[in-house]
Amino acid sequence: MSNKDNWTAWKRDSHFRLTEPSITIYKDGITFNASLNKIVDVSKFMNVMVELNDPDNEKATKVRCVLNNLEESDSNFKITRSRNSEDHRRGFVSCRNLIQFQPRLKKISDNKRSARRIEVKQFGRDANSFVFNLIPCFELASTDTVELPTEAGIYRYMDKAEVVYIGRGKSIKSRSKDLQRSNWVFDKIEYSLISDEKDQVFWESKFLEDFKLEFGRLPRYNEQAGATIHQLN
Repeated sequence: MSNKDNWTAWKRDSHFRLTEPSITIYKDGITFNASLNKIVDVSKFMNVMVELNDPDNEKATKVRCVLNNLEESDSNFKITRSRNSEDHRRGFVSCRNLIQFQPRLKKISDNKRSARRIEVKQFGRDANSFVFNLIPCFELASTDTVELPTEAGIYRYMDKAEVVYIGRGKSIKSRSKDLQRSNWVFDKIEYSLISDEKDQVFWESKFLEDFKLEFGRLPRYNEQAGATIHQLN
């Protein structure tokens, strides 16, 4: 006697909610998904002004897109109906210079597609503008500790392709001078500038937790230092 079939839908391996408004970062521009297009009604606009929340390119943490019908200019980019002839569903903003010269955007554009999507959760009052966050992704790097910034942020030590330490500090450069690190083996330090201490704690903890989930342990020198993973809110 055979068992009764118990049909169960298979769920695709994706952490991203495709029905939520989002943008996707490409090396040559940004696409709006169908949900975002509907909210901002992209068909009413010809161009979009792209703004960063800090005049220092390396410190920017947010991007604001303001849709408009003003003339196209160096800071006002044309919206096309699709990124290529096969895709007629989404808007596309060609802004290669922004992607290549804003460190976090450039780093994100190098990821696989699912990691290039960013949800949009903040909209302007008239729904003709929206803001998305640029998550820190160790987008800056130095092979010489002398060249590290004195600003605050999170950082990770790399030994070839291996992450051997993840940390944070009020001065990334000062932290690199700790005596206990004099014997560490590494060839590069990657970092993100983050001024707010709570944000530093959050992102340090998140990257440590992500590493532990993937490898079943902490990075080499975090284990030796007895690193504590803070509870994420």
